[in-house]
Amino acid sequence: MDATLAADARATLLEQQLTLDEKISLLHGHTPILWHERPADFIWTSGYVAGVPRLGIPAQRQTDAGLGVTNPTMKDASLGSTVLPSGLAAASTWNPELAREGGAMLGLEAHQFGFNVVLAPGANLTRDPRGGRNFEYAGEDPLLAGTIAGNVIAGIQSQDEIASLKHYVLNNQETGRFIYDVQIDESAARESDLLAFEIAVETGAPGSVMCSYNKVWTVYACENAGLLNTTLKGDWAWPGFVMSDWGGTHSTETAAINGLDQEDGEEFDGKSYFDAPLAKAVQAGTVPQARFDDMVHRILRTLFEKGVMDHPATPTNVDYEADAAASQRVAEQAIVLLKNTNAVLPLAKTLERVAIIGGHSDVGILGGGGGSSEVSAHGGVALRIRHTDGDFDVSENYLGLGDVQQHEVSTRRQRLTLSPRGLLFF
Repeated sequence: MDATLAADARATLLEQQLTLDEKISLLHGHTPILWHERPADFIWTSGYVAGVPRLGIPAQRQTDAGLGVTNPTMKDASLGSTVLPSGLAAASTWNPELAREGGAMLGLEAHQFGFNVVLAPGANLTRDPRGGRNFEYAGEDPLLAGTIAGNVIAGIQSQDEIASLKHYVLNNQETGRFIYDVQIDESAARESDLLAFEIAVETGAPGSVMCSYNKVWTVYACENAGLLNTTLKGDWAWPGFVMSDWGGTHSTETAAINGLDQEDGEEFDGKSYFDAPLAKAVQAGTVPQARFDDMVHRILRTLFEKGVMDHPATPTNVDYEADAAASQRVAEQAIVLLKNTNAVLPLAKTLERVAIIGGHSDVGILGGGGGSSEVSAHGGVALRIRHTDGDFDVSENYLGLGDVQQHEVSTRRQRLTLSPRGLLFF
């Protein structure tokens, strides 16, 4: 195929050669750690979407990457990666160029591990300091969050990777995330949470956007026509593909027609909505052929546009020293919480201790437990805390929960011993 053609033209030429089954294979993905029919070319990671080898379409190998390239369940202990500071830390630098540099490092490592889809960054606003995914978001201000996330996206995609901007939208807490319904005036949403995503989309042009678990205006985000068709694809004229969060798909016809392009981690859904049921719906006409073709086209044109087709990810050696230096540059700027430039604040030069006062300022809340927080650091971790009641097992906590997934992992807290020189607010 002529590589000088535009991504849309190349995608159209490729679509014409695909069978119905091959098109369907591009529209639903699996979770390798829960999938019992893994192909030979899978990698232990978050997600896998089959390719079409006869036409040179690669499998989509997706990795969580909120803090670095992840290694779920430590199936392959050799896949240690460089750990990045949290999204909140990156936002604390107020440095878009540094965010882009961190994103480029993340994209490069993902590419060198053989992944081609990076499930990062997040642009949800920090509406509650107890939010379980705050570590991969970029603060409470939409301009800052959108700018930082957009530059992380640009960095990731500079390495021939697809970035997936998440979790669209208003996924501001983990408690009740499968069932809560966000009620917010549309104008207020467009000036806050939606604005952060809009800025991120305009700044970084992500190949994919991941829709969230929660409902917005009584409708699940992953089948919400107002969010997906009207705002994201319509008002913002975004040409990429919408992927579901793992366990975020709830229907076939409704989801497809209302804007979802790819069901991911179908094992978390309890069944596949975009495999045989979608093929049947297309043949019956309950999902229009034009919409079905659009779903396929959005994925193929993204594979071309972001370099995945022309520069396939192949496992190779990682320059951990260079990557660690990039991570450290982010950390060094992030850790400085206050600069008293030109002695603006009346603080004595002899000052040694500063108290930061606030609720739970003496308690650290443990976060993570899986997914994008599960990064196995190259060289090992400095401290590992084991729960007394056993390690978290994703297969026990997310599967078999029925149509309404209500299980929530209980929050565990550990009291920290703080330095006598100050008080740290969480």
